[in-house]
Amino acid sequence: MSSQKSFQSILGKFSDGLDIVKKVPLYNPNKPELKVTALEALKTTGETKNSAVVNAETKLHELRNNRRAMSFKIKNAEDNCIENRIKSIASYIKAEKSDKHPAYLKITSIIDKIHPPYEKKTPPAEGEEQKKSISQSEKSYQSLVGFGNDVNTIITNLGTDYNPSNINISAGNFKAKVDELASLNSQIVTAEENYSTAVKERSEVYKGEAGITSIISSIKDYLASLDGGKKNPSYVAFTNAVK
Repeated sequence: MSSQKSFQSILGKFSDGLDIVKKVPLYNPNKPELKVTALEALKTTGETKNSAVVNAETKLHELRNNRRAMSFKIKNAEDNCIENRIKSIASYIKAEKSDKHPAYLKITSIIDKIHPPYEKKTPPAEGEEQKKSISQSEKSYQSLVGFGNDVNTIITNLGTDYNPSNINISAGNFKAKVDELASLNSQIVTAEENYSTAVKERSEVYKGEAGITSIISSIKDYLASLDGGKKNPSYVAFTNAVK
């Protein structure tokens, strides 16, 4: 969020500076990127890239929040999250069969694996960069799909012996929930890529060779070339606007 505010601040200052430049009679650069029409287009592009980042980030957060709520037994989770459904399935099999039944033992073994202890990242050796890897959190969601599929296989193999009155743990509904999580995992991967792309594209518009920051510096140089140099009113006003 602080990064977003920073880019918005830069754009706001650039916009204020552009308003000043438009009123300078002698502002008539030959360099295409410094012409007022190009500056206006750059401002619009900056606004577009800001919005793209906000939209991509909002979408990513929305998907992650939905996935978190439907997956694990945590604060603000759904009562019928996948973890709770697996535990309910185990309770049903224990009630209908016994705590010695192979299906029950297999599912309780799966439950024990749902929340493994997170491994600490090994810091890179001196002079080496930290290798990118899938986060522990992301691995947990991917693993939950695998666990869900394993549970589905177990209850499917029980055949007609598995017939709970709770529709949320019926074989069909449980599989549908696990498939929904698998789909969300894929959507989140795409959303993460979209967000990363949006951030990179915005950074180029603001901080690239022909980005807003660089253009502001060039405008200062042009205004300093007018009579009075860095003390002429146009230069001073522009500098104060973009400070």
